[in-house]
Order: sequence, then C-alpha cells, then structure tokens
Amino acid sequence: MARIAVAMSGGVDSAVAALLLKQQGHELCGVTIATSAASAQEPLRDETVIRAQQACAGLDIPHLRIDFSAQFEADVVADFLACHAAGLTPNPCIMCNPALKWGSLLRYAIGEGYEYLATGHYARVRQNDDRYRLLRGVDPDKDQSYMLCRLSQEQLARTVLPLGEYTKMQVRQLAAEARLPQAETPESQDLCFVAAEDYGEFLAERLELLPGPILDRAGEILGWHGGLALYTVGQRKGLGIAHSEPLFVIRKDAESNTLIVGPREAALSSSCGLGDVNWVSVAAPADGASISGQLEVRYRTRPVPAVLTVTGDQATVRLATPQVCAPGQAGVLYDGDVLVCGGTIEEQ
Repeated sequence: MARIAVAMSGGVDSAVAALLLKQQGHELCGVTIATSAASAQEPLRDETVIRAQQACAGLDIPHLRIDFSAQFEADVVADFLACHAAGLTPNPCIMCNPALKWGSLLRYAIGEGYEYLATGHYARVRQNDDRYRLLRGVDPDKDQSYMLCRLSQEQLARTVLPLGEYTKMQVRQLAAEARLPQAETPESQDLCFVAAEDYGEFLAERLELLPGPILDRAGEILGWHGGLALYTVGQRKGLGIAHSEPLFVIRKDAESNTLIVGPREAALSSSCGLGDVNWVSVAAPADGASISGQLEVRYRTRPVPAVLTVTGDQATVRLATPQVCAPGQAGVLYDGDVLVCGGTIEEQ
C-alpha cells in the first residue's frame, strides 16, 4: 500500500476519490489548497474548506489546509490578466494544475513522505513501457483529461486518478452509499477565484478596459465594446449591437483596440498555430514530423480530425472541419482516448 496525498476540493469527486483509495487500504492525507480570489468568492472558499474537513473526518483521515495564495496570484491570476490584456482568451485551470497541484502541492507531499498525489479528475494514467500515458475518463460527459494537458512525465508518474473508470452517476451513488455529505453537492462551473457573473467586474478591477469600436469585415462601425478583455473569438451574446443577421466575434485587434464581428462562418478556421506544445503521452517528434489525431480546440468541444506539423515546441495545425480557434485557449490532440499533446492556440 502507498502513502497518498489527496487534493480535497470540498466536492463529491475528491471525496469519492479519497473513499476509493481508503477502501484499497492506502494511507491518506487530505489537502486543501487555499488561494486568493475575488472578494465575492470568499464565503465559497470558506465553505470549500469546511466541506473538505467534513469529508476527511467522515473518512477518518487527516486534513491539511495549505496557503498558496501568493504563488496563485503570481503564477495563475497574473498570467490570466496578462493574457486578457493581450487580447487572448486564457484557460487558467490548465496553467494552475502543473504549477500548483502538481507543482507546489506535489513537492510538499513528497517532502512529507507521500509517494503520490490523487485528485478527483475524470481521467486515467497508464504506464506503457518506460512512458506514462494520459487517457480520457470513461465518462464522455465528465472527461477532464483536457485540463491536464500540461502535466509532465515526472508529474504523471506520481499521479493517481481513482475516478477515471467511473461515471459521474456512479460516483454520486458511491458517495450516497458511504453517506458522505458531498453526495448531493451541486456542480460548480465557475473559476475558483471568480464567479461567472462577476467575471467582467473582476477584469475591470484588475485591468484598464478601454472602450473601442466594433467593426464589420468591411470596416463599418456597428457599435462600441467595453474593453477587448470582455470578449472572446466565437462569442455571439453580449455584443450589444442590433443587426439583420446574428453576429459573432471573429477577431480581436489589440493594437487598434477594435473588435471585428461577422457571420459565424467567418469565425471558423481550418488551420491554427500551437505554441509551447507539451508532449504528454509520446516523446516529442523530430522537426518537420506530421502527427495525425483529433484536436479539441476548447474544453468539451467535439474533437475533429487534424494533422500537426512540428517545429520545435511549435506546431501548425490543419483541421478537417473548420473550428472556432480562440487564441489563448488550449488546443489538445488526442489519438482515440490517448492525450498526445497540448499547446496554446495562436493565430495562423
């Protein structure tokens, strides 16, 4: 049996992950990371810690709360804001996972004598010869492998994902049978540091949002935006302009502070660039190599057949079916269930 630190979020998934490992006889410690956040999220953060403590008490395992607020602000929130200021659409969870959970938390756990870090992510890790492979979770509606696309081989070697073989319905049933208080905890779709309804307010407090023109493809002014950081490529709702046909954001020009809109097909692209590519389940190919698979251009979007042509840690992507490729989002390549690599989408 192993000594395993379990990242406890206060929800049903991490609670059941700990339950399954406890039933297998492992020595566990539940750990909750405290991070800074918008003031509106403070009651939720306190509630999260309390629920995590309750879950650990019910499972008769110790619980620790570790404050990584300073690092979270420096490594996650600052990057999130810098990306928005540059006109990009970032995914902070993808940056947070390798930096905090599989970074500082894993190092802390190893320092305390724990061999592995476990989380409630719906994904799977399998060792194949001398390499670890990251696979989708078996529940297609809950698969979270996309969020782990920046993990390294060293991090995967220390990772335990007990929920990868379960569906969400099965997880809730296990929680109910064990009488865990988290059995009926509702799903959260918010970022951990800002609620969805406060997203714009959070950016306005942290960034200088400059209003500018909304243009059609011919350069005609259709209205005015409240700051480029508030919009993303492919967005339709919230543009505040009336038109004879539905309009979508097709490009953000940070240099001229303009938002360009048009019909949906104008927001689609058959190619994009990938920067800072992290090769997860396979070794990095040689320059010029072409890799085929299915690319997911945003979390929980349908993956489409694609071919990546590699140049260093960059890649050019050709998509069989045009997609909305928002610069700043993660583009993740799969080969069936196997996550091959992930990078940051760039304009082609």
